[in-house]
Amino acid sequence: MTAARSPPAGRRPTQKDVALAAGVSQATVSIVLHRPDAPAVPAATRARVQRAAATLGYAPNRLAQGLRNARSMTLACVIPDITNPFYPGFVRGVQQVAGPAGYDVMITDTDGTEAGERKALAWLRQGRADGVVGTFFHLSATDLAALSRLGIAVVRLENRAKPGGALPIDSVCIDNGAAAAALTGLLLARGHRRIALIAGALGPGDQRVAGYTAAMRAAGLRPDVLRDPDFSAAAGQRCTARLLRRRLRPTAVFGANDLLAIGAMTELRNVGLAIPTDVAVAGFDDIAAAALVMPGLTTVRQHEQALGAAGAEMLVARLAPGGMTGPGQVRCLAYEIIERGSV
Repeated sequence: MTAARSPPAGRRPTQKDVALAAGVSQATVSIVLHRPDAPAVPAATRARVQRAAATLGYAPNRLAQGLRNARSMTLACVIPDITNPFYPGFVRGVQQVAGPAGYDVMITDTDGTEAGERKALAWLRQGRADGVVGTFFHLSATDLAALSRLGIAVVRLENRAKPGGALPIDSVCIDNGAAAAALTGLLLARGHRRIALIAGALGPGDQRVAGYTAAMRAAGLRPDVLRDPDFSAAAGQRCTARLLRRRLRPTAVFGANDLLAIGAMTELRNVGLAIPTDVAVAGFDDIAAAALVMPGLTTVRQHEQALGAAGAEMLVARLAPGGMTGPGQVRCLAYEIIERGSV
């Protein structure tokens, strides 16, 4: 191995520079840097190449790779609200898979609006990313088919398992309806009969309402659903205040996400009610704050990082040679009921 010599000022190190420094061919450098698991290169040679690359400060030129492969080497992650604690974990899961596969990840926040989603769609149609994974409240498979026809892979974060259609548009999900029914069943098993559900207007709320409703009716009870335009803690407070103005208040409040449930807990404390002695509270998502509030929040854990990783794996598979053929596939991941002190 020759002494690693930096390229002239202003020029990025190339694979040729790394090859000269390591005393190997440029083809060997390419294998080591882009196919780290390839068995063809001896471990000592691999280590020599990696040391030379690190010393020179070599980084792949993604623009050049994209020009050669007609790819941007970028995946888009479309989310409705970066301030919702569920989505950073989902994005982290996408990055966990995308990075080792050679892709950067770009995040776009649509604010959960149709205009935001259509703006993202137009941006993607310009070829800014090779694939997209995320949440689309307003765009249908027909809308997203335009991306597939351009060779852009699409994976949707869904709220239930949908049969794969003829289009090569894949989905990743948990069964939100079944999970909501299971958590409602837990409250029923604790002896609650007046259980109110607080839900947002969009997203997985409909499936969670359906699961809760089915469990209540199966128990011979009348569902009690309050909706708010938002999925926020402030919305949880507003809805709980409405519930507490009733002559007969509920004995349990189920927030269709953890922020709604935490808002409910705040409002209950504001009026001097104890949790769970006076009113039990449950949520959905198991965000980090669910274990930190007092008492800890009983909730549904849906493993958002695993969902993001699964979505990215499906994208990478679609972007492999021949991957854009075949009907849409669905990966439905497991959920857990996490019991804490709030019930």
